[in-house]
Amino acid sequence: MAFAAVVSLKQTIERILLLPPRSKILLPNTEMKLISDELCYLQSFLEAISPPQSSSSSSKSVEAFERQIKDVVHKLEDLIDFHISDQFLSASGSAADDGLTFVFSQQLLEFRQEVSSFTKILKTKEECDINRQNQQQSDSSASETTLSRIDYGGNKKKIVGLGKELRKLRHWVLSNTYGRCSTMLVVGMAGIGKTIVVKQVYDDPEVKVHFDRCLYVTLGPHYQLKETLLLLLDQLKADNEDLREDSSEDSLSKLVYQILLGKRYLVVLDDVWNTHIREEFKHYLPDEVNQSRIIITSRMRDFDELSMEIPLLNNVESWNLLRDLVFTTTGGSCSPQLEKIGKEIAKKCEGLPLAIIEVGKLLRKKEKTAEEWQFIADKEDPLTIKSDDNTPLSNALLLSYTMLPQYLKVCFLYMSVFPKGYEISRSKLTKLLVAEGILEPQKNKNLEETADECLNELISHSVVMKKKQRSRGKRTTKTCKLHFTFRNLCVNEAKSENFFHVINKYPDSFPEGIDSQRRLCAHNNIVLGFEQAHIWMESVSGARSLLCYGPKQQYPIRLYLPFRLLKVLDAVSMRFYEFPHQVVELFHLRYLAVTSNGEIPASISRLSNIEVLIIHQHHRVIKSSNSPVYLPVEIWKLHKLKHLVCMGFDLPDPSPANDDSLILEKLLTISGVGAHSCTKRVLTRIPNLAKLGIRIETKDDDETAAVEALSFLGGGDRFASVYEEFESFKCVVINPSLVRCQIIPNFPANISKISLSGCGFPWENMRVIAELPNLRVLKLRWCAFSGPEWEMRREDPYALFNGLEFLLMEDLDIRQWRVESYQFPKINRLIIRHCYRLMAIPIFGLHYSLKMEVDGCSPLVTQQLISEQKLNSRWVYFGLRVKFSGDGDDDDGDEKPES
Repeated sequence: MAFAAVVSLKQTIERILLLPPRSKILLPNTEMKLISDELCYLQSFLEAISPPQSSSSSSKSVEAFERQIKDVVHKLEDLIDFHISDQFLSASGSAADDGLTFVFSQQLLEFRQEVSSFTKILKTKEECDINRQNQQQSDSSASETTLSRIDYGGNKKKIVGLGKELRKLRHWVLSNTYGRCSTMLVVGMAGIGKTIVVKQVYDDPEVKVHFDRCLYVTLGPHYQLKETLLLLLDQLKADNEDLREDSSEDSLSKLVYQILLGKRYLVVLDDVWNTHIREEFKHYLPDEVNQSRIIITSRMRDFDELSMEIPLLNNVESWNLLRDLVFTTTGGSCSPQLEKIGKEIAKKCEGLPLAIIEVGKLLRKKEKTAEEWQFIADKEDPLTIKSDDNTPLSNALLLSYTMLPQYLKVCFLYMSVFPKGYEISRSKLTKLLVAEGILEPQKNKNLEETADECLNELISHSVVMKKKQRSRGKRTTKTCKLHFTFRNLCVNEAKSENFFHVINKYPDSFPEGIDSQRRLCAHNNIVLGFEQAHIWMESVSGARSLLCYGPKQQYPIRLYLPFRLLKVLDAVSMRFYEFPHQVVELFHLRYLAVTSNGEIPASISRLSNIEVLIIHQHHRVIKSSNSPVYLPVEIWKLHKLKHLVCMGFDLPDPSPANDDSLILEKLLTISGVGAHSCTKRVLTRIPNLAKLGIRIETKDDDETAAVEALSFLGGGDRFASVYEEFESFKCVVINPSLVRCQIIPNFPANISKISLSGCGFPWENMRVIAELPNLRVLKLRWCAFSGPEWEMRREDPYALFNGLEFLLMEDLDIRQWRVESYQFPKINRLIIRHCYRLMAIPIFGLHYSLKMEVDGCSPLVTQQLISEQKLNSRWVYFGLRVKFSGDGDDDDGDEKPES
């Protein structure tokens, strides 16, 4: 993508301009500033143009122009990065450096002139129709609004799998519980069936009788208000004399308002892309107390309205729809053998009705034999989706993609580097996007916050699916994934844009033209170990990323790294005999994730640009003693480090202690370290630390080691005394002993999240945690606290867990839990799992909405809650809900170490 190329080069230049005067990297800053200015103009052009939606010559010329920009910008970035790498690796004197800089300056000038030529072309041709957003606006609305309509094989009486949604929407439309005009948003991804559900309700005879006026208009992404008003007036049978072509929007809206005034109406606004549409329409839709209804269908979620989400079909519903499409319309019966294969195919459609319909069309054309069907079932995806397919499915998906702004397109394409079905961690994705340098910070946000917000926007556009939720807060998706249809489209788009290349099968993974790729994604790590693959990889000299997401390898693989310009190396799924020493020569590296059993070399300090460092040890390596294994002291020289995950290692004491340069001011998160990293000397050198994850691993026969290791929580000059505010603390004791830890844990006064496992604290010591005023999330796992009884006792009961919103109790030996109704005043989510000895759950006060999940507890607990639900009608009134067996999508897991 030209946009990603421009942003990446801008980020590179900005980093160069921020280098200190004494830096060993010598570059002509004046030229760099001039190039940056030119890039800003190119970026504004790329942000303004709309994607091609036709085969017109102007669209193709813009595409060609974008490719030219991308190619030149890539070459310029390569020139700069190679020059920096040469200076970094060079051990020669200043004379050689001066000569190198002179040649570089000449080449830089040539490229700047080429970039300038692009801006001159744009400035002299601004009157040309390069921005195609308005080019087809007058005639595209009708075609765009029909792109995602679903035809269930012509059978409109039976909608497979959406009966619950139909009944819910119909009940809302006909109910008398809402006095004034109310609005319902029906939302979901492209092709999921929003319109057909609404149309079924709209066409219901009882609905037609219930309302005085029923109006249905389809808007689309480029709707025009005047045209919409005329459509409404046409359905209202307005007098033709009032509908002159020169009528203003104001006069038309007043006419609509006058006709509807005093009448009960139902208005359906289908395929809405403007999230402020309700605010616009309120001026000509009367808001009276007569139970009028407005239904909005949209792929966008950011409406301030009551909403109903259309779900994907389950496997049974998917097969029923596919079977009906293939056999009901063509006749014949489905044999048991075909049914078995057909269910596999339907499952691979991942519940999207429009995808199932396209597969049904495909199967209707095939011979109904096991061989033909098995050929489709064996494919990774049942369909291949390209932008030029011109099928209802590809058109619907492409519209969702093309309507994204450029910066979201970049993020969306990048998400398809992960294998099919991969559950993408929000934390991992944001760190990768920042390290890649393909995003710019938005107003009042840093790069990570910008990347985080981009994911929120993609979810809001219904192009990314939520999987697991965080413990608290709105829009807090912890993991997400791409539907196979969107991923398929993105992979093909990325391939055509040379955005990334997937390495999967040998030798198909290294085609001609691979030398221009910027990112290599290995979905089969073994291929990277082949000698021939090493030869091919040498041709991809400009690669900025190597992402290894194949299955984890039991045995080490020799990884070849001929990529001098690498920014991202994510190879946790590969096992190395020892730490790959060649990575310390990669000056541009910002994200490093590896699995290695060897020591970390002191030369890691050469990675002066590293921001994310993730080092795992292979799980088969067993510690022979409880002695800590330290990272090299040179780790304190990585001043740009923001996130550190080092499973099985500890941070060394900075030495010498009076060296003020040994401070990691940018380090925000540490995970996987041992308790020896929590000394005051260490923590005071990390002043902005916000998240800390401790892992205490002891030998089975050492019962006191874990207790001694937990002493860092015991107050004094330890953890609690260093930080006034803290975001998250997690402590996991591996192989916890049965010895109870009598240490009274102390935490920073303003900590917001605590997660404990295996600590063995007595319940009496819970009072210290209960008094933390800003604690919002508390997770207790595997004997985090031990003992038969937890009773809340205090003279001032209102000070206990005053702000707690989320509580998890899992694998605890507790029997009795006593809580008064006025305690836990703000809790809205309670999860209790595998507390087999617990006899009863205290019923919290019902002045709030509480979601409770109970799984794997004693039958007494289950029976208690069922009885309470039957007897206490206030549970429903106050919104308290109980879920058994953990059958939902919500998740309570902590942030796992990056992998």
